[in-house]
Amino acid sequence: MYLSFIQKLAAMAVLCIGVLAMAQGVTVSPTRLFFTGNPGEVQTQTVTIKNDTPSTVTFGVGLSDWYRDENGQKLYFAPNTLPQSNASWLKLSENSVTVAAGETKEVVVTMTVPAQNKNNSVTNSMLMFTQVARQDDHFSKEKSIGIKILFEFALHVFHTPASNSNEDLDFTAIDFVTKKDEKTGAEQRFVTAKIKNLGNVNSDSTVEFELMNKSTGAEIKLNPQAISMMPGAEQIATFPIPSQLKGAYKGVAIIRVGTEANVRVGEKEFNF
Repeated sequence: MYLSFIQKLAAMAVLCIGVLAMAQGVTVSPTRLFFTGNPGEVQTQTVTIKNDTPSTVTFGVGLSDWYRDENGQKLYFAPNTLPQSNASWLKLSENSVTVAAGETKEVVVTMTVPAQNKNNSVTNSMLMFTQVARQDDHFSKEKSIGIKILFEFALHVFHTPASNSNEDLDFTAIDFVTKKDEKTGAEQRFVTAKIKNLGNVNSDSTVEFELMNKSTGAEIKLNPQAISMMPGAEQIATFPIPSQLKGAYKGVAIIRVGTEANVRVGEKEFNF
């Protein structure tokens, strides 16, 4: 079953009420688990939960499928429903874990790669630690409505076949777009760069964008955007254009893939 972004956003709204005060004292690590087992192999990794708050916390532990849309937003689904899911390969040592104040606990994650698996693609899932409400949990009043302070940690789980090592991203489009601000009605201007993962491994990269005034030579560097992409995925990096920018410009987009030496460059002319 698809869990809509709105549903997740509503959950995150509840999450944020308590996470600033509470989650600063609760840590779950690592935030991403990478497995590389061959067909038939069994591998384990350990997730550590540390509670430095003055209260006991209880988490339900479960799995979800997910992927990023082209804007980088995560969309969640029930486990074992997406083609690239590895949720059925995973076994958790605990389905629920209670961590007392000052205590540290561990959850062991075991991945068994199916012996008959012939898929050489990266697979993924999400390991969810969701706080379970206790009877003595604190309540916060927001517009006279009692809201329990709950929060959730989402850990990425990836399996990459041992033979996969090609990290390759490239630009497929660079465009200029405008839209109206919903509150003020003012026109907002953006440059967008669409990137595709042409490799066979998950890629974490940075997209940079520079504008050079063709008359004066003055250069403007826009804020870089971080992207994370599964093989075959496409994602759009969006760069706001300063409102005072006028005239003819040359735009240069740069992807830094893995190492500083591995870069991709795209160019386009603009007239703002």
